[in-house]
Amino acid sequence: MAQSGRRLTAHPMESEQPEAEINNYQRATKITKTILFLNKGASKMYHPSVYDNLKVVLEGAVYDLDFAGAIEIVDRKDLVDLAVIGRSYSIDFFVSGISQSFKGNLTLNTNLENYATEKLKDNPEGAGSKVSIYIETPVYEIETDCKQLQSILKKWSEDDLKGDIQQKLTYIYGDSRSVFSNTISIHLQKPFSEEEPERFSLVLEQVIASMKEMNEYFKGYKK
Repeated sequence: MAQSGRRLTAHPMESEQPEAEINNYQRATKITKTILFLNKGASKMYHPSVYDNLKVVLEGAVYDLDFAGAIEIVDRKDLVDLAVIGRSYSIDFFVSGISQSFKGNLTLNTNLENYATEKLKDNPEGAGSKVSIYIETPVYEIETDCKQLQSILKKWSEDDLKGDIQQKLTYIYGDSRSVFSNTISIHLQKPFSEEEPERFSLVLEQVIASMKEMNEYFKGYKK
């Protein structure tokens, strides 16, 4: 059988890749290399963070008190803030046996800096999370009541539970100003670490004691 003398040549589109295809290939190669690099540390990346472990401890401590009847949990939030790459976990509760005019809240916070310290610098000891306490109370006489509440809050200025304390008063325009809503915030200065899980129990104990003392002060208050 005679063979044709015709010379076979590759199609131009097969012999030479267009510039756009080359750029896409380079981009895909770079992404693949990045994924392979990240996978080398996957065993570390998927371990629970310090924040995750602290959240479990906090949740357990609060729910133990709820099951025991000491408090009643009324709300909780588990949030991720994508704008600043932060996380927060908060629980709202009432204390049993006192007026529901008083509501407590514990909030656990972490941020990208803490996560990077733990995962990239491999320093979990330096990746503690901050805890804030919020207590809602009524206020009838601003100067008198706030001064008394500040006196009750003195216990939050000592030792490991030392915090920055603030009282913020609000009212709804158009409503009677005979009562103000007071939000007390206590931002604990010392971060929480995995080595001190018992601190959550100490915080809860002191929050409950503070709220009971506030309730006692306002009990029978002339409204």
